[in-house]
Amino acid sequence: MGNIVDYIKEYGGDDFNKRRFCKEDALVLSQFAYLKFEGILDVMSREPVSLEDIDSSKIRDSLFSDYRYEKDNRALYEAMLSSVRFAGLKIAMYINRIEEDTQFAALTFFLPGHTLIVFRGTDETIVGWQEDMGLALKKNIKGQDLSVKYLNDAAGSISGKFMVAGHSKGGNLAVFSAMFATPEIQKRVKKIYCFDSPGFRAKFLKKSGYDEIKERVVKVIPKSSFVGMLFDDGGDSIVVDARSVGVIQHNPYMWTVKKGKLVKTKLSNGHKRLIATVNEWILSKDEEQLERFVFYLNKLLESSDADNTIDFSKELIRNSKQVIKAAKGLDEDTKEFLSAFLRSYVEIAKGMIKEEVKERTGKKKKEA
Repeated sequence: MGNIVDYIKEYGGDDFNKRRFCKEDALVLSQFAYLKFEGILDVMSREPVSLEDIDSSKIRDSLFSDYRYEKDNRALYEAMLSSVRFAGLKIAMYINRIEEDTQFAALTFFLPGHTLIVFRGTDETIVGWQEDMGLALKKNIKGQDLSVKYLNDAAGSISGKFMVAGHSKGGNLAVFSAMFATPEIQKRVKKIYCFDSPGFRAKFLKKSGYDEIKERVVKVIPKSSFVGMLFDDGGDSIVVDARSVGVIQHNPYMWTVKKGKLVKTKLSNGHKRLIATVNEWILSKDEEQLERFVFYLNKLLESSDADNTIDFSKELIRNSKQVIKAAKGLDEDTKEFLSAFLRSYVEIAKGMIKEEVKERTGKKKKEA
C-alpha cells in the first residue's frame, strides 16, 4: 500500500475522461495547496498560471521551503508534473494573508472539466494544532469571514459548477464559506471535501445554512483522528487507514492508498469514547471558560520539549507527564479533565502501536 504520491504514479496516466474526479484528487490538491507560491503567483490574479509556468520559475525551489515536508512535497509535485492527469493544472486567485492572529491562504485550481477552490489548512507545528483547537472552541475566527469573501469573489469570476476543499483548518473554512456564500453561488457548489477538519457546534449548525449543503459534504478522517472529530456533526465520515499513530496521522502523506482508493477502516471504540468525552466536556463550558482552557492548553503545550505534534506524539508518555506537571494555573476541574484526557490518549496510542506491530508481524510471516 502507498500514499497519495503513489496514487499519482499509478493512475496519473488516466485523464478525467477515463477516471472521474474523486476524493483522492481533492486530497492531492488540498496537500498541493501547502506549497509556498509567494513570488511565483501574483496575489488574487485572475489569470490562470500553468504548472509548466510554475516549473520554469527561477525561484521554483522556494515551493518546498517547508523543510519538514520538503521530500514529500517535492515527490508530490514531480509526480503531478509528469502525469497526464495533473499536467494541465492551472492556478489562479492565490492569496496568503498572515497576521498576528490569522493565517489565511486559498487558491483556485482549474483542471479539464473541473474547478476546485482550496483553502489551506494548518501544519503539524504546535501553533497549527492550537489554531485547530481554537477553531473548534471559538464561535468564529477571522479566517472564516475571509473564506466567505474569497469564495464569493472567486466563484463570481468563474462560470458553472465547482467544488471546494481543504485539509485541517482548510476543510472547516470550505464548509463555512459554502454555508454563508450568496444563495446563487451556494447552488453552484457541487461537492465540499473536508480532510480531517474540525467541525462546528450543533447550535451553530442549526442557525447556519448547513442543511442546504450537508448532502454535498464529503468528510474524510484517519483512524485515530483527533482534529477531525472535534464537533463531528454526526454525519457519515469516511474513516481511512493510516501509518503511524495519534496526531501524526493528521498528515495526509500518512494515509494509505490501495488500487487508487484511500483504504477504508473503522474507528476503535476506545477512540470514540475519548472524543465523545472531549466534546461533552467542551460543550459543558461557557465561552469564557473555554478561552481560559485554550490559553492554558497553549501554555502547557509550549512548556513541553516538543516543537511539533509529531515530536509530541513520539514522546507521548514523557511529554504528557511534563504537561500535567506544568498545569499549575488551571482550576481543579480543568486540570483533572486535562490529566484524564492525556492518560486516555497515551493508552489508546499504546494500543494502536501494539496493533500496528502485530499487523506488520503478521504480514512478514505471510511473506516468509
